[in-house]
Amino acid sequence: MNRFRHNERLASSSTFRVAVIVLVAVSLPLFFISWNVRVLTNSQTFYEWGFDNYNVERRTGLEGTELNSAAAQIIDYFNNDEELLDVRVNFQGTEFELFNQREIIHMRDVKELMNAVFLVGWVTSVLLVVLIVTGFFTVGRRFLPLLRSGIIWSTIGGLVIAAFVGLASLIDFNTTFRIFHEISFRNDFWMLSPSQSMLLRMFPQGFWLIATMILVVVSAIELGVVYGGATWGLRRFGRSGTRGRTHPAPALDSDAVVEPTI
Repeated sequence: MNRFRHNERLASSSTFRVAVIVLVAVSLPLFFISWNVRVLTNSQTFYEWGFDNYNVERRTGLEGTELNSAAAQIIDYFNNDEELLDVRVNFQGTEFELFNQREIIHMRDVKELMNAVFLVGWVTSVLLVVLIVTGFFTVGRRFLPLLRSGIIWSTIGGLVIAAFVGLASLIDFNTTFRIFHEISFRNDFWMLSPSQSMLLRMFPQGFWLIATMILVVVSAIELGVVYGGATWGLRRFGRSGTRGRTHPAPALDSDAVVEPTI
């Protein structure tokens, strides 16, 4: 009886409800964005698509095999413990270091940012799993409406942010890209010279615009799918033990021992 009353009080507690809704609303968009960034950052196929689509062989003078090798080395760099990027390619039979010192320092900063994004992915993954398991364990099906409310707010917030970033990128990507770098980095090593930077020739702004739009669209779709799943789940299972009951539950006297239906 005490456990039942405790669960009822917890399920109706405004503090508990607000905490669940806020945690889900904040964590879910961050979860999708961080993992989407990780997938795209580690996609050799996407790098190679960019090289083909933006004529990077002509822009750099490097053969496709060397560009693909450079992409593989960059991906490896984002996943290893090396502080500095050291990409080496062959050009006309001679091996040389692809990027200059300023580009290498910038890539160190990019790696720090990527590590932070990857960490957010893991933290939000654990938080969502713990929150959902704990919620259903403590209050049972009464947790479903709270979970759905959090998903609704996460979908609204995520779609608003996605629409804002997407529209800003389509209207003036140069400014959007610059503001992103000014916010993300503490120095000006990201300000590279187009005439001297191999990094800019390999990854022109059009490449980053497409990457941004992919992240925006995919994250928005994922939030929509989760919202649809939560809505279906609430309709299917959210009636807290009433589904399938053909007769009213018997009245309980004050001394009865009741186990909650979960």
